[in-house]
Amino acid sequence: MTRTLTALGIGLREQVRNRVLVALLVVLPFAFITLAFAVTQDVEMPVRTLVDGETASVMRPMPDVHGVIMTPITSALIAGLAGLFVMRTASVDGRLAVAGYRAREVIAARFGILAAITLLVTGVSVGVMWLDFVPENPLWFAAAMVLLSLIYGMLGILLGAVVDRLAGLWIMLIVPMLDIGLFQDPLFVQSEPDWWMRLLPGYHPVRVLVDAGLTGTVDSAASIGWGLAYLLVVTVAAVVAFYRVSGIHQ
Repeated sequence: MTRTLTALGIGLREQVRNRVLVALLVVLPFAFITLAFAVTQDVEMPVRTLVDGETASVMRPMPDVHGVIMTPITSALIAGLAGLFVMRTASVDGRLAVAGYRAREVIAARFGILAAITLLVTGVSVGVMWLDFVPENPLWFAAAMVLLSLIYGMLGILLGAVVDRLAGLWIMLIVPMLDIGLFQDPLFVQSEPDWWMRLLPGYHPVRVLVDAGLTGTVDSAASIGWGLAYLLVVTVAAVVAFYRVSGIHQ
């Protein structure tokens, strides 16, 4: 445990020196979330969500809906890039093996780094959103945000196993926009989503985010369970990928 914590501390200091990640964390939440509230026309729009266990359309101010969607996009994007950066530095972890570290210790430290960054990113994103909009159910909203960010963080690790940093950067910039900002956005999807939309990483967490952010009761709580199952699958895949790329087989 002591060695794992030591590696965790070293890794966190390494990420603090990552100027790209720090700049994204400082600039992106304000650029995406605050700007979304500022430029969105203040009109009410129909939003498709669960009400008393049944799918219904409710009228909500468009800035609130836009903010509820832009906040998870921001958090997922930064968390995904953090996962990408964690994986792209995995190849140098052989030096820890030379120092006597086992694979499970290195993996625990690296994934601990990702978890810490994800919690920070989620907190900053929700905090910036809070300046303009307070969700109806803050605890459920925060839980769904953490879940979504962790999923994208693990996907970032998987992405880093197959592409270089520049390609991964562009992919991670595009995918959350399409997934959360288009295929899961209740302003765009006014009917039952197609089967392939349900397979996207944002489907279950965003259902909870829209429900918790815009309605008084959370009727989509079961989606947290499905989201956790999704997270488990991508985490196992990320661990296997990290194990292979790091080259540590003790």
